Amino acid sequence: MIRLGSRMTLRDTLTALQVLGDLGSVAIAYLVAALAWAWGESLLPIVLHETIPKGNYILNALVTAVVLLPVFHSIGLYREHHSILNIREYEDLIKGWGLTAGISLLALTLIERSFQSRGIFLIVWGVLLVVLFVFRFSIYRLGIWLRRQGWRDRPVLIYGAGEVGRKLVERVRRSPKAGLDVRGFIDDAPDLRGTEVQGIPVLGGFSELAEVIRETEVEEVLVAMSRAPWSSVAAILDICRRQGVEVRVVPSLFDIVLQQVEVKDIDGLPLIGMDAPRIPPGSALLKRLFDLVVSLVLLGVFLPVMLALSAAILWVDGKPVFFRQIRVGMGGKPFEILKFRSMFVDAPKYAVTPGTGFDPRITPIGRILRRTSLDELPQLINVLRGEMSLVGPRPEMPFIVETYNDLQRQRLNAKPGITGLWQISPDRATAIHENMDYDIYYIRNQSFLLDLAILAKTASSVVAGEGAW
Repeated sequence: MIRLGSRMTLRDTLTALQVLGDLGSVAIAYLVAALAWAWGESLLPIVLHETIPKGNYILNALVTAVVLLPVFHSIGLYREHHSILNIREYEDLIKGWGLTAGISLLALTLIERSFQSRGIFLIVWGVLLVVLFVFRFSIYRLGIWLRRQGWRDRPVLIYGAGEVGRKLVERVRRSPKAGLDVRGFIDDAPDLRGTEVQGIPVLGGFSELAEVIRETEVEEVLVAMSRAPWSSVAAILDICRRQGVEVRVVPSLFDIVLQQVEVKDIDGLPLIGMDAPRIPPGSALLKRLFDLVVSLVLLGVFLPVMLALSAAILWVDGKPVFFRQIRVGMGGKPFEILKFRSMFVDAPKYAVTPGTGFDPRITPIGRILRRTSLDELPQLINVLRGEMSLVGPRPEMPFIVETYNDLQRQRLNAKPGITGLWQISPDRATAIHENMDYDIYYIRNQSFLLDLAILAKTASSVVAGEGAW
């Protein structure tokens, strides 16, 4: 296994690349703006009559860079993000970009030599947002690739080789960005000692914990025993503290109580209660307005494509063009979802999708529609009706919702969406209700910025041809 030196870890290297990428993004944005403005002057000399000195571009770029770095640092964009699909970094990036734009505009208005062209300002900040996303995503993928090659920052032990511990190992392996090197399991089950669980050795139990920590030289212990009594967890915490290693307790990924915990205090006395997820009224209104505007724009842009797809479906397999099916929406309210028909006319409407990539119900043109996600375009009409949103949990069929447990029914607390976290995740090949943590995360953290980040990732996935089957 490749190990980094003690002076500079992989995380330090990636952070340095992020700083350089952010500074490079600023330079690229102003360079593009200068070239675009010069090109515009040659084409439209009357409209773009103002010639901007080169020194002004350099001055504005320096001011922007001086503002951007501390703003990004204060938001936490130079710390590692370990949220689902790294979506939190993209959300924070939009927030940091907006704050930097506002502060930079204020600073530049106070500088006499600064140009005040709104056209250049729009070009700079539009290009900057795109380039920042490209650089950040590239560094994110570079970190994943390097860690898959064996570069690890943080050796850890997992206490508990049961269901939660095994699920944690799966997530660690699927998320090399975390940089965790799992050296072994600790488990008190006698029959597991000396064996391997998912290729990782079980090195002992509670009595051997201190010795194993010293021998493996780990920096952290992850306690994956969500049902263990607090006295047992407290004993583990005490040993880890005395050995000088960090410890984190991993809750069950499907524990409804921990998903809803809320901590308040009364005159310093902490109170733990249940917090039902809710979106503030202002955010809900903004989300609805955004859904309406974007849906209308997309329907206008894609109208020629939708007409062409309708003609192709009629020519290949006849009527009907649209597939209509009852789905369950927010609050358990049923509605009729619209799609371009991708299955044969006589295919059953209500059936579970096969667990493999081959579905005999799908027509040849339907495979193209699903691969490109073009079959979802008519759902923009559902969005206009208020039955769906652009972003949210996918709506399920009634017979599946009838089997939901209490946790799964939390999906009905939000308006269903055309896209969401599950659709852009590596788990999209499995059933929606088998990957509840994506939807629960979204419901607990929904915001306008999060929606923008999901939409941006969805767009990149569709362009890359990563649509559904």
